[in-house]
Amino acid sequence: MPLKKSFQRNIEDIQSIDVLPIILNVIRETTQMGFIAVARVTQEKWLTCSALDNVNFGLKPGDELVVETTICHEIRQANKLVVIDHVETDSFYRNHPTPLQYGFQSYISVPIILKNGDFFGTLCAIDPKPNKLNNDKVIGMFTLYADLISFHLQAIENLRAIRQRVRQQDVRLEAFEFISSHDLQEPLRKIQTFSTIIREREANNLHPNVATYFKGIEREANKMRKILKDLLDYSETEEFVDRFKTTHLEKIVQRAITRIQQDLNACGGTISLTSMEEVNAIPIQLEQLFYGLLANSIAYRCPNRPLTISIACTSGKGGAFNVEGLNYQTTYCMVTVKDNGIGFQQKYAERIFGMFKRLNADNNDKSTGIGLAITKRIVENHRGRIFAYGEPDKGATFKIYLPQA
Repeated sequence: MPLKKSFQRNIEDIQSIDVLPIILNVIRETTQMGFIAVARVTQEKWLTCSALDNVNFGLKPGDELVVETTICHEIRQANKLVVIDHVETDSFYRNHPTPLQYGFQSYISVPIILKNGDFFGTLCAIDPKPNKLNNDKVIGMFTLYADLISFHLQAIENLRAIRQRVRQQDVRLEAFEFISSHDLQEPLRKIQTFSTIIREREANNLHPNVATYFKGIEREANKMRKILKDLLDYSETEEFVDRFKTTHLEKIVQRAITRIQQDLNACGGTISLTSMEEVNAIPIQLEQLFYGLLANSIAYRCPNRPLTISIACTSGKGGAFNVEGLNYQTTYCMVTVKDNGIGFQQKYAERIFGMFKRLNADNNDKSTGIGLAITKRIVENHRGRIFAYGEPDKGATFKIYLPQA
């Protein structure tokens, strides 16, 4: 009967530990024990994962013993090592069925405990002859090697988790590449184009309500294109260490202002900018960060007053800012972006950074609900923090902490 996939993976994990053959040989040379093994032990199964057999005990990786017939079964229950120098003279084990069944006189088995506290199995050794095992030297060696095996298993599991995340990332990037591809963008373009053609060419023949519907189709198609673009921007917001370089924030902010100047002029808004500092950053991502914050201010401006946005900068040690998540000794640049827009209730300060989160339903046409998620991801890529503060009808303030080195 084939092994379950999880048990087969246990064997493969143990077999992949390059240092394990050396460990088994060192134990053999040090103790002269004839059979040494790493076993996976569960409530239902005793499974050989790796073995060094010089006494023809007959077990190889993948072979099993009935778990109830093993002392390892008892070790799993008690979570304690067992050492027997000589079965015949041991007051407890001389009448134990396991030594008789498997024909050994000396035995040692040490638990392998994973870093999360789970019992993996044992590092064990048996021999048909008595042996002096119950001493600090041998027990210390077995305990050390069992812990080393546990360390390697944890490293293997960590690597597996990283690979899984990479695979998920690849799938996600492929999905976003599809989103941005001709296959998905082109139908939207055609919807917009054909709607415009029909509305303009048949203007005299269309009922006014129908013309309004076509305008709605064009508006929604354009909104969908914006969402797809923002999703693509979000997917591309990755950390690339080789792209970090010393960057002056003023140049970055000015580029973001230039990109959004037309929208700013249209709403009569103004921006005041104090002197900026240098940070170690990915310039294109920081430009997107400030563009997103400025676009958010424009989208959520107050209709009863001209929009004003101020951008200020200061620097200091993380410990001086008294902000959770900052390294105490690292020097940060704190950038404050403040507007006089419609603001928000402070209880929503975390929510606004979520994907497709909008606090004001009236602004659905102005915002895709992705922009602030992008800004947060960019800040996290730079090992920084971003916080939002708001008050209804007073405005919003964003504080960004970026490491300067």
